[in-house]
Amino acid sequence: MWGASRPVGAFVCVLVLSAGAVSAQTRYVAFGDSITEGVGDDPARAELGYPPRLEALLQQAGRNAVVVNRGVGAERTPEGLSRIDSVLAEGGDVLLLMEGTNDITRFISHETTIFNLRTMAERAEAQGFEVVHGTLIPRIPDARVDADNIGNNRLNHRIRDLAGRDGRDLADHFEVFGSLEDPFSTHYSQDPEDHVGHPNARGYDVMARTWFEVLVGTDAVPPVAGRTSPNYGAIEVSPTATVSVDVWDFGAGIDLTATSLVLNGVEVDAELTGGARGANLRYRPERPFEGTVRVALRSRDQASPANTVDREVLHFRIEGAPPEDGLSGDIDADGRVDGADLVRLALAFGADRGQARYDTDADLDASGSVDGEDLAILSSNFGRTGTGGQGLSLLASAR
Repeated sequence: MWGASRPVGAFVCVLVLSAGAVSAQTRYVAFGDSITEGVGDDPARAELGYPPRLEALLQQAGRNAVVVNRGVGAERTPEGLSRIDSVLAEGGDVLLLMEGTNDITRFISHETTIFNLRTMAERAEAQGFEVVHGTLIPRIPDARVDADNIGNNRLNHRIRDLAGRDGRDLADHFEVFGSLEDPFSTHYSQDPEDHVGHPNARGYDVMARTWFEVLVGTDAVPPVAGRTSPNYGAIEVSPTATVSVDVWDFGAGIDLTATSLVLNGVEVDAELTGGARGANLRYRPERPFEGTVRVALRSRDQASPANTVDREVLHFRIEGAPPEDGLSGDIDADGRVDGADLVRLALAFGADRGQARYDTDADLDASGSVDGEDLAILSSNFGRTGTGGQGLSLLASAR
């Protein structure tokens, strides 16, 4: 079930061995969108983004490395999938794959994004590349779409599962940026026309360091949550639902003896399966849930010193429970009922439970169909803002 690790550091070590005094050069290909391209960086720099910084770090560490920048602004994963073959044809050894934030902006489903990322990775491996996935950085608080990082969290959970189950390494930019103090004011571009969130020069320094640590085998990230059930921010959940949280560690491994779930402030006896690379925590309630359920992951890894985590990774609302913010129709749980919620409902409109287009969160009355009754609920609160929007709480990482 859980993927076996294929450490990039070991792969690179093989590449750099040489019978002569000069080691073989390793070619890293940075593939992604404008955050790879370097939008938001200091314009005075000759080369933008994390790739030139990463190249410098690798060379300073004694690696004969070149990092080429193949980022294209505004690209979504369907376009990346169309472009990847031409980039792979240029040759290389390691593909650094980080893309998907524009999929969120354009309401491309997470399933489609993950399919595209997996296909790109598999094509690269077929060409002899090693592949390292990257999670997406947090979106800024005034982003036009997903300002509270609900969708971003869910997609990053899936990216972690993709990397873990397929046996690839992961540079967890979302986790690292979330550990920074006030990252949006210190590590992000302040361009008023930026409606997603691009790093500034300091932010690209952090990204380069995050890739670098993975490539050389330095473990600075604690265990992280993969896919959860129910989804983060889900509503109208059965009161007897089983809580499931995948846990991954892409470094020294999970300390399984110190890993647990905490529900509404109380540590519970969750079933733990899996191993040090990837595990699953599963809890079936002894009595029906009520209201809003908040689930925290408490864990540490086997690094020395250990990287630790103790924070909320999931919250969901039980069917029939009133919203904490008094809002019905807030499908994406960002604290307001707006056009993003309407789009989500429209994409699932007419679908019944079990069909591919069905969206549990858009089925506001839990009838099993996304229909006019759900549209009426959303319309009754359209334009209202409440006190919800817990997405940014996931950025507060305890180490």
